Amino acid sequence: NKSIFRKFSKKENEVWGILSERRLKSLKGQAHSMHKKGWKLLNLNTKRIPDFREINRKLKKLTGWQVASTGVQYEEDGPWISSLAEKKIRVTEYIRDKKDLDYTPLPDVFHDVFGHLPFLTIPQYARIAHKFGMAYIKAETKEDKLKIANNWWYGIEFSFIKAQGKVKALGTGLISSEGELNNALSDKVEKLPYDAEIVGRIDRSAHKFHGKLFVLE
Repeated sequence: NKSIFRKFSKKENEVWGILSERRLKSLKGQAHSMHKKGWKLLNLNTKRIPDFREINRKLKKLTGWQVASTGVQYEEDGPWISSLAEKKIRVTEYIRDKKDLDYTPLPDVFHDVFGHLPFLTIPQYARIAHKFGMAYIKAETKEDKLKIANNWWYGIEFSFIKAQGKVKALGTGLISSEGELNNALSDKVEKLPYDAEIVGRIDRSAHKFHGKLFVLE
């Protein structure tokens, strides 16, 4: 797991800075408050990609979770979701180029850290993430595994949630991407009440914007 602790370059930290400052500004009033709370608990900042040793110390205390390295740019459902059963969130080590600030189809270190990590400081959320991993490991058929992966995608990565009567972004893919959230909030995207059975059967792609998203209660 040494590779996750590599030093990021000045150029990479600059991209992090541009993205995180911009997203924190745009997310005001749009994201569920758990994100802001988790950002503060981890003491994340807009100057640099965080040191994962520090993150691991804090997460361990807060919810027992740890950051691990994927070693690849895009990991398949299987190993990624299975690692949640060990309370590990696998993070990629590459960050997008300056030319791709608005959108990258590949989950980069910005998506993983800015999107996922703040939420994993919240015990209730961390428990749900762990349950996804456990369910995935126990699932016996390909269909069941796909159903769970789809619910992770539409429930954790690209969901909205009703909070105090308002619809807020909860999905980490919406939280971390200007392009994704702007598209998701537009009239081009149908917002439907969350239904695990319907979600379980949907074809999904990481390479285009969604036409249909779901709102959790």
